Amino acid sequence: MPNDNEKLARFQKAVFSETESKAAEILSEVDSYKQEKLGDVQEAELQRAYDLIQRQAADIRSGFSREITREKLNARQRVLLRRKELTEQLFEKAADKLLNFTKTDAYQAYLSGLLKAQGNLDGVKILARAKDLEILRGMGVSAEASTQIRLGGLIFVDEAGHRYDDQTLDSRLKDAEERFYTSGKGDFSQMEGVGTLA
Repeated sequence: MPNDNEKLARFQKAVFSETESKAAEILSEVDSYKQEKLGDVQEAELQRAYDLIQRQAADIRSGFSREITREKLNARQRVLLRRKELTEQLFEKAADKLLNFTKTDAYQAYLSGLLKAQGNLDGVKILARAKDLEILRGMGVSAEASTQIRLGGLIFVDEAGHRYDDQTLDSRLKDAEERFYTSGKGDFSQMEGVGTLA
């Protein structure tokens, strides 16, 4: 019987040895499979994380781009508002200088020059500021007061309505302002006879 026990022990040992070998082989295959699957999952997760980072980076760049564009527009708007402010100040100063000019003797000579430049005034209605009516009467010229003339000068209207000649300081200043907006240059050359406004 000891032989049978020995045989059984050897058989049992052989079976356990082979079982352990197979178990180790299966565990090794499971580990390989597990590593392969983990590698695939890690790679997929890394790709997903990379894609997410790229999307977030693109969103951030887009946000910065929008913010920069918004700031550029705001800066441009501030510059335009400041330019408008400075332009208004420039033309307010010019208007003040024109009003000061109308208080001088040179203004009377200016009005006289406008009248002479018109030549024959028969059938011509003359419009002036209410303040200038007395000056014109002193020159022997009758005129009507016009509320559209604020700074000075004269408007000549042909009675038949064929001619309207605006020789007011208001219209000259307005023309200078329009030229300024179109060319960017303050040109007061149309203020001939008025003096320096700069």
